[in-house]
Amino acid sequence: MDKRMLGLLIANGALVLLAGFAAGFPYASAVAAALDPSAPAGAAEALRAWHMAHLEGVLNGLLILAAAAAGAQLALSPTAQRIVFWGLVAAGWTNVAASSISAITGGRGMAPTGLDWNTLDFALFMIGVAGAVAAMIALAVAGLRAKS
Repeated sequence: MDKRMLGLLIANGALVLLAGFAAGFPYASAVAAALDPSAPAGAAEALRAWHMAHLEGVLNGLLILAAAAAGAQLALSPTAQRIVFWGLVAAGWTNVAASSISAITGGRGMAPTGLDWNTLDFALFMIGVAGAVAAMIALAVAGLRAKS
């Protein structure tokens, strides 16, 4: 993989990971709130939502960093490099953004529901899924084509 593109991919992976770390602060607050015996009924949902936001950032950041390490070992065509780069950057940032928006607004992003935050979450998650799948297909093809 091109050194500049690889460097940018690593930087994005680290920044997405840091965004996941940042989502850990409201997650910790949600844990504390859920432990309160007088917690409102919605405390469990907020806990679930912030847990997801925290994990989306951490796991997507790690995925990007792992894929960067793998991509550095493979002979990727310029097109495959762009697919891996943009697919993973899109996946990382849209997933961490959508899950954080869901936690803030109370949405789930499971299906479009009109002109609202939930539909934005859904659209962001779909972009992320498409980007991750495209990047993993490009890496798999390059891996299968690797010579010993």
